[in-house]
Amino acid sequence: MGRQAALHIDHNRQRQRHLCRNLEPLGLELHTAPTIQLANEMVKKCCYRLVIVHFGTVGREILKFCSLVRSGSAATIVIALMADSRISIEEQLFDCGANDVVVGKQASARILTKRIRAHLHNSKSFWFQTNKIRLKDTLVDFDRREVWCNGAVRQLPGILADLLKYFVNNPSRVISRSELFNSPIWADSICTPAKEGGKTFDVNVGKLRKIIEPDPARPQIITSVRGIGWVLSMDSVE
Repeated sequence: MGRQAALHIDHNRQRQRHLCRNLEPLGLELHTAPTIQLANEMVKKCCYRLVIVHFGTVGREILKFCSLVRSGSAATIVIALMADSRISIEEQLFDCGANDVVVGKQASARILTKRIRAHLHNSKSFWFQTNKIRLKDTLVDFDRREVWCNGAVRQLPGILADLLKYFVNNPSRVISRSELFNSPIWADSICTPAKEGGKTFDVNVGKLRKIIEPDPARPQIITSVRGIGWVLSMDSVE
């Protein structure tokens, strides 16, 4: 598993260069977008760990953008930057899913980096920093592709590791079969959608449960949503 990605939406290239240098020690690979149009396309193709967007660059489009990011992942940290305080906009930003709104001098590179570090530290998805995550009594090491469960070490093969990572990136959100079919996980796969008779998704979720669930017959980490798909319970992330 490679480094996690961050997205910075700003037309000021100097600020982007400063932020890139500051995020490097945090293990984040910075992607940049000068316009909201480009940013919209980028968040549809990549699940970002962190998104930073300048109100001065995108204007009121920032509200739709924050909603788009949040609908794609509940785990993404969204930080909005504003030159001046606008209480009504700030309230709407939080309603749209922003984790933080930084105003004025608080948006300086040094202070912003410290705020980002604090958000990452407080995030439940601490596997970003360690490439490990604990799901109830199960410990997953994505680097080594190993799972410790019920006192045994089990291997987590390629596509199952990618599948689990997808669920971890989207906790508490129902993942449908059609979403999985259109995700990068199966981009090169020859599997067919479930409605056409393909059982690839059901089979692989079943295999994943046998590896990560203490009791696969009564799954508590990845549960089924009848007729739709599956969901990873945020309560299982410790």
